[in-house]
Amino acid sequence: MINADFIRKWSSHYPVQYDENHYDPYITQARNRDKEALRKVTEWKNVGPGPRPMRFSGKKEKVFEKLLNNIAHYVGNAGQEKLRNDFSHNALVWAIFWHHVLFQTPIFDVYTHMAYHWDKTGTILSKTDAKIKVPDHWQIYDQYRMWFVRTLSRAQGEDNSISERQLDRALFCWGEAEVKKQRTR
Repeated sequence: MINADFIRKWSSHYPVQYDENHYDPYITQARNRDKEALRKVTEWKNVGPGPRPMRFSGKKEKVFEKLLNNIAHYVGNAGQEKLRNDFSHNALVWAIFWHHVLFQTPIFDVYTHMAYHWDKTGTILSKTDAKIKVPDHWQIYDQYRMWFVRTLSRAQGEDNSISERQLDRALFCWGEAEVKKQRTR
């Protein structure tokens, strides 16, 4: 179901300027564990109305500080396990996002989960059913990562210009459009 045509079509709906302003300038430094860059890309994920990044509320700031306090430990395979253990019961979406940032793995959220599930099963989850929950979040994420790599490889076989980010944007936009469709039913 998800092929190069799907990716080109749906990724074209993505507001690229949002990334150009709030993700692209910081992602390399964030991957090098620069604390201010990590804050900027996490704010990018914390979309507000507009879309625009939002500063963290009190609870979110505490969770972010937990990440920063342990950032030196999040290196290599042992670091992946430490991150997973530190965020095994809280900040699920952010922890998965930080995994993306620190270990260069795919982004996974409710919208990409919807697209992944549809491609795997042929059924469309509601946004509520696609919500990422404890205790399965890391297991589902690992399955998603394997699927993502295979899907990207297959799409690149059709069109070698397709990028990881383009696939992510397509999945996100398709899931977001599905949610809007479901609201009008």
